[in-house]
Amino acid sequence: MADTNLNRNRTRRRNQSSGPVDQSDSPKRTRRSKIRKQKSKRRLLWTSLLTAAVLYGGFVLSYDARLWLAGSLLVTQHSDWAKYTLVGDEAINKLKAQIAQPDIVNSQPAIATASAEEQDPAHEDTTKPAADVPLIQVEPVERRHSAVHYFKGHVMKVSDPSRVHLVQTIVKTNRGKPRGEWISEFSERTQALGGINASGFYDPNYMGYASEAAGLIIVDGKMLQDYNHTGGDTALGITYDGKLVTGNYSGQQLLDMGVRDAMSFRPQLIVNGKNMFEGQEATSWGIAPRTAVGQTEDGTILFIVIDGRRAGHSLGASMKDMADLMQEYGAVNAMAMDGGTSAMMVHEGKILTKSSIDDERGRWIPNAWMVY
Repeated sequence: MADTNLNRNRTRRRNQSSGPVDQSDSPKRTRRSKIRKQKSKRRLLWTSLLTAAVLYGGFVLSYDARLWLAGSLLVTQHSDWAKYTLVGDEAINKLKAQIAQPDIVNSQPAIATASAEEQDPAHEDTTKPAADVPLIQVEPVERRHSAVHYFKGHVMKVSDPSRVHLVQTIVKTNRGKPRGEWISEFSERTQALGGINASGFYDPNYMGYASEAAGLIIVDGKMLQDYNHTGGDTALGITYDGKLVTGNYSGQQLLDMGVRDAMSFRPQLIVNGKNMFEGQEATSWGIAPRTAVGQTEDGTILFIVIDGRRAGHSLGASMKDMADLMQEYGAVNAMAMDGGTSAMMVHEGKILTKSSIDDERGRWIPNAWMVY
């Protein structure tokens, strides 16, 4: 959640250091020092470029372009900079309200609802695709709307929803502090055929260690963490019989509905076949790297990940872009996952995402939707 940072005002503390760093290993300390310096340089470069963009946007760009830039800033840790785009307090407050309290609708499953008996974990799944349908299909996606509105990414189609699982990180340490895992580590550990990032994470000090997921967490029918289902975040879950549901359901309601795995974020993109961003500005929520999950009427799970913040390759997508893409690929229900630097996709051990940071592995994340 480092860049989307919708949970930046939450103050929950993360786990403390699991132990001191070994001070006797000089080569390791040297490498770590170099890495810290490289990260500092990247942060300085990104901050400088962002500052230039804000100043340029505030005084030169059209009002619509400045509004777009303001929305992009509001979903990052640099949200306070949005005022320098000079769109006015009223516009800023309207954008903040849209992001903080998006419209929420409780979905109907994309495919026929099973009975309570059929939702039992022991019940045979009847939603599995025909034997001749590939489990995973991946295809590139590219759109160019204008000189400053273009993006590239990938769509992953998973024909068997029973093979999609929410996987929590096995917390590791970096410099003695707990961290999440890279998408490649999730893939290797579960021997997954593919996957994407999922939840945001608690990051009160903007360290980006991603050891603790924010919001609702249900894994294998057990609620590991509940959430405030009236606070603006929305749940997305997959039932034992392969149905995707989304809405402001409580954790217990989801368990009662037969949900096997679930998490929460925002906003919803498609609900009951309706595009939640129909008629909204093309630049809704600004542009950024994005991740989304959806399901088509035949049960196929859709993963979409869009690269961003790479001039010449992909600047990023708006939420309307993501909703339109989900609609184009036939989603009946769909929701955004964490975006920004967290937006990542892996397929057969290869990372398909071009991260917005220099490290091709992307960033640490607290959990992921994996296919295995």
